[in-house]
Amino acid sequence: MATKDYYLILGVSRGENFRGVQDAFRELAKRYHPDRAGSAETPRFQDIQEAYEILSNPEKRKLYNHELEQKERMHSRPEPISYRPPTRPEPLIPEAMSVLHDFETIRPSFEPLFERFLRNFTGESIPKGERLEALNVELILSPQEAAMGVGVPVGVPVFYTCHQCGGSGRDWLFPCVNCNAEGIIEEEKTVRVSIPPMVPDGTIIEVPIHGLGIHNFYLRLHIRISW
Repeated sequence: MATKDYYLILGVSRGENFRGVQDAFRELAKRYHPDRAGSAETPRFQDIQEAYEILSNPEKRKLYNHELEQKERMHSRPEPISYRPPTRPEPLIPEAMSVLHDFETIRPSFEPLFERFLRNFTGESIPKGERLEALNVELILSPQEAAMGVGVPVGVPVFYTCHQCGGSGRDWLFPCVNCNAEGIIEEEKTVRVSIPPMVPDGTIIEVPIHGLGIHNFYLRLHIRISW
């Protein structure tokens, strides 16, 4: 059985103190309590409670951190959703890489991935059992990049209602040209991930993206060094 990442569930760093863990728990528990968010959010609320129970207890947190480290050392291949960036001749990753458009998709196909991102903003057709899942990205660094450290900008899709048509997809009697009659506009927000100097090959870095309104994905970067 896979080990849940309680830090990602609460959206806190692994070095967060008790007060930070407590504040994150209170905010998420209020947002996703079934009495407020509906019964569909019960599994997520239970995960939030479970994460707080572990991370707020020093002894349980110590044991959990050890288990998490063991899991990461054993983790050698990406999980269900995987990407590989195209070959980049430019050094030090100057431009943001889009998780939807700049990676070679292995699985699933583009359409299910797009729809899963979109559900975060429309709230429509959310499967009852949908949980937080890793969006695996294989990041290939040159030896120079790995030695120096680098900031990796990753473009994550976000959506908002078209201001021209108010989400209807039509501008009076005609299809809305601003959103191509979709009623929503897609944009990308950049998440900047800091890769530390002298990073070893095989390092896994996990980044929560719920701050962008995305609650069913988090980024998991697999560092590979191309010698």
